[in-house]
Amino acid sequence: MELRVYWRGSSYTKVDWVSVQQNNSSSEMYLFASLKGIVNRTKPRIFSYEGDAFAEGQYTWLQSLGLSWTEPADKWSLITKYRNEISGLIVYDPAQIHTVNLATVLAKDKKALIVSPALLSRLTAAPYSLPVLLDLRGQFSSKLQVYQTLYNTYWPNLDHRLLIGLNPDAHKAALREYATALGAAVIWLDPDIAAESALLNNFLSTMPPGSNYMGWWPAEAPGVERGSKYGITTIASDWATNLTVHSGMSRTVNVKPVPAKPTLENKLYVAFILSDGDNLQYVEHLMRKLWSNPDRGAVPIGWTLSPAMLDAMPGALNYYYQSASGNDNLISGPSGYGYTYPNSWPDQTALNKFVIKTEEYNKRAGFRVITIWNTITGGINQNVGQAFADNAPSLLGLTAQNTGGGLTIHNGSSGKLPAMALSCNYCTNEQAMKDHIASASSGWNRTSPRFIIIQAQPWQNVTPTSFKNVANSLNADYKVVRPDHIFQLIREANGLPTNPARRR
Repeated sequence: MELRVYWRGSSYTKVDWVSVQQNNSSSEMYLFASLKGIVNRTKPRIFSYEGDAFAEGQYTWLQSLGLSWTEPADKWSLITKYRNEISGLIVYDPAQIHTVNLATVLAKDKKALIVSPALLSRLTAAPYSLPVLLDLRGQFSSKLQVYQTLYNTYWPNLDHRLLIGLNPDAHKAALREYATALGAAVIWLDPDIAAESALLNNFLSTMPPGSNYMGWWPAEAPGVERGSKYGITTIASDWATNLTVHSGMSRTVNVKPVPAKPTLENKLYVAFILSDGDNLQYVEHLMRKLWSNPDRGAVPIGWTLSPAMLDAMPGALNYYYQSASGNDNLISGPSGYGYTYPNSWPDQTALNKFVIKTEEYNKRAGFRVITIWNTITGGINQNVGQAFADNAPSLLGLTAQNTGGGLTIHNGSSGKLPAMALSCNYCTNEQAMKDHIASASSGWNRTSPRFIIIQAQPWQNVTPTSFKNVANSLNADYKVVRPDHIFQLIREANGLPTNPARRR
């Protein structure tokens, strides 16, 4: 099966920039998200900014990707500009808001804009003169009926490799443009509600191995767990705003080689990791903002990213590499190609294939460390460690979420693979990091090296400055190193090759 899930047209060097703010009316956000999806599905020609407190800035990615742009005085003029690519309108039912998701599924093939009844008179009149192709008002009495119809009538003819989760009340634009461009199934079903859970299982059970769920879930753990039980990974992306542009960029990624590792000494080695890079919207927004922090590069940091960026955001991945300092180590977020709980996979063969796919992507992305998540606190089951040791020979190591759980070395057919439990799995501030480092250092007698990995989350103002401050608080017993280096040192201390062969 083709490995790529995201497929877009060739890159484009000039776009129409348009501001579609989150405080715009819902009806306009649905409308312009669908316009963007229809227009960009062949060439990425519309870029929008939907910024919030975590956002990177209006022109940041346009400049980082080397794109030129024009700013229309009135975004409605874009409907006129691209009128010959639009066939008409699909009217959603405000009384049954989940019809927005059904309209999103149907928009691509109909070349239709998603429209509120409130905008209908404007769009059917000159200068747009768009006909109504489908009116969903009054056709559905419940949310479940909308998605049952999607499953019965449309799902059999859609690409089953991809399912997208979007809350129509919240996700008015963002990933909706990408969903429109792909014509993929869009749902919002809760695994914790019995009737919705049963219908969700119908979708998941008919998806082939290696499939992905994009967007997000009503709740993280139940959703990721449910996908995992079907061998389906989650690509967190619901607030990603320009994937039709990002995925249309050049696929050339110039990976920077790993710098020479430090000399192994009897030290307390500390590696910092910033979590949540599996999340494409974080990579697009908050991480890009943190990347501009003036203290980036002052101390070694592991920045988690998604290997799926090779398809979804190759230009952004290349930008991060080209602007990285020697202290910026790009590694894989949970749990490889996509966010999943590998311990929950019921089929070892499918899990092995997931690891093989992750290894292929990681080699091209230059990632040699993976942060493995099995819920927020779980360790790595033996069969999961074995799968990575057998099928991912280029890896230097894995991190595990079972705080303080120590080192496990998995003996696989491709060599031995160290998995190190984090000393803090989701630190929220500088003091928490200092406290966990102190706890992990307790009892050290200076006669051998000790290894401490601190993972912090970015959503409560942990920045490169935070890591710099924590590093500066440590005495001469400590040495702060990159995550790839700490695993090379762990390997050396345990008699393992420090640079395992990277098979092609």
